[in-house]
Amino acid sequence: MRRALALVPLLTALCPTLMWAEASPEVRACWVSRFGWPSANRDEAFGNITRIMERLAEHNFNTVLFQIRGQCDVHYPSPYEPWSDDYDWQDPGFDPVAFAVEEAHRNGLEFHAYINTHTLAQSIPPEHTEPEHQYNLHGRAGVEENWTIHGEDGQPTQTEDAYVWMSPGIPEASAWTRQAVLHVVETYDVDGVHFDRIRTPAPEYSHDPITQVRFEGIGNPDRLGWGDFMRSQITRDLRKIYGAIRRIDPDCVISSAPFGINSRQPGGYQGTGTESRNEWYQDSFVWMESHVHDMLFPQIYWGIGSAHPFEVLLADFMRHTGGRHMCAGINSRNDVLAQIAEARRQGAAGTTIWGRVPYEDLLADLYAEPAPIPERPWLTHPTTGIVVGTVTDEGGEPVCDAYVRIDEDPYTYLSGWDGFYAILDVVPGEHTVRFSIDPERREFTEVATDVAAGNVVDLDFTP
Repeated sequence: MRRALALVPLLTALCPTLMWAEASPEVRACWVSRFGWPSANRDEAFGNITRIMERLAEHNFNTVLFQIRGQCDVHYPSPYEPWSDDYDWQDPGFDPVAFAVEEAHRNGLEFHAYINTHTLAQSIPPEHTEPEHQYNLHGRAGVEENWTIHGEDGQPTQTEDAYVWMSPGIPEASAWTRQAVLHVVETYDVDGVHFDRIRTPAPEYSHDPITQVRFEGIGNPDRLGWGDFMRSQITRDLRKIYGAIRRIDPDCVISSAPFGINSRQPGGYQGTGTESRNEWYQDSFVWMESHVHDMLFPQIYWGIGSAHPFEVLLADFMRHTGGRHMCAGINSRNDVLAQIAEARRQGAAGTTIWGRVPYEDLLADLYAEPAPIPERPWLTHPTTGIVVGTVTDEGGEPVCDAYVRIDEDPYTYLSGWDGFYAILDVVPGEHTVRFSIDPERREFTEVATDVAAGNVVDLDFTP
C-alpha cells in the first residue's frame, strides 16, 4: 500500500481529472473485529476477508483496522502465542493475516493490525496449548509469577468486564506484549498497528506484588501518586513500543482506540460519564502530546447533542493532538453522516466506524469520491531522532528499571524487563546519555552520542 500511495502524485500529474486528485485527504477507516471474519475453514475465512476488503474499497474507504490478536491468542502463525479458539487452539494450516494484508493492499487500503494489549484471556484456554498460552503460565490460580490484575486487598482478580486482565505495572508482561507487536511488524507488510483494551478495567487495580514494589521503590523515580504512576506505566510501555517499531519500520503508524471520554475539561465536556484517564488509567491526551502515537481513534460512541455530546468530546480531543492525527471513532447506531461532517468541520484527520456501516449512504454523499490518506509530515519529513538500546549488567543479563537520562532533561526513562529503553523526540546533534543500573546509589555513567533527524540510534549500555 505504501508503494501504491507513492504513485498518486505521478498519476495526478499525468491525469489531473482523476477523482482521487479532487478529493480532500482524510482517513476513512472501519474497525473489523475478530468476531466478524475468522473461520477455521480456509475458503470461508478467505471469502470473508475478500468481501470485507472489496466492499470497503468499492465505497471509497482507504483504511482498515483489522483485528488479529485478542488476548494472548492470535489469528496468524506465531512462535510465541497459540491460535485462538476460533481454530480450536490449533494451527489451521493457513495464514489469514497474510491473506488479509494482501487483499487490503490489492484494494488500495492501508492495513492496520488491530491488537488487544492488556487482556490475558477471555475464552479460558485448555490446560496446554502450543505454544503455551500465557494464561496457563501467568494467569491460572496458584502460578508463581502471576500477571493478572490485583485488587486493593492484594488478591488477584480472575475476571473483570468479561476478561482476565494483565497488570500494566509488571515489566515482564509488558515486554511480552511488545514482543508480540514487533513480531507482527517484522513478519507482515502492515501499514500500522492499532491497540485496544489498553487500560485497566477499574481504578482499584493493580496492587499486585510486583507493581506495588515498583511503586514504592526505584520503579517510581518521580515518586508519583498511585493514579499518575499507573497512567505512566502504559505511557512508558507505548514509548518503548514506538521506539522499537521505528527501528524496524520508519513508516509504520502507531495508534489506539481509547474511550471517548478522557476527563472533564475546562470549557469542554462536563458530563457524568466514565473518565478513562481517572478510572481506567488511560492517558490518551498524554499519548498524543508525548508522541508515542501517530494517530488516535477515540471511541466517541454518543450522538451529536446527546448527554455526552459527540461534538464537545471531539473538540476536547482536538485540543490535544500534539501535532499528530486525530480521527473520531463513530458508532454506527448514531447519525454517521452527521458525525463525519462534524469531524470534518473540526479539522479532524478522519474517522473510523464501528458496527453496521451505512455503505450506500456514504457512497451517495460524503464518500462519493476516493480520498488519499493525509500526509504524516513527522514521518515523511522528520525533524527529530530517537535513541534506543538495551541495558545489561556485567554478566550480560538485562537490567529492568535501570535509569536512563539525556542531557539536562529531568525525566527518567526506565529500561524494561528485557533491558530495552527508548527516548523519542531527540533534537539533532550531540547528546550525553546517562545510565544507572543501581539507581538507589545514584551513580550514573555518561555516554556521548550523535543523533540525526529521522534516525534511530542504537545505544546499548553495559557497565
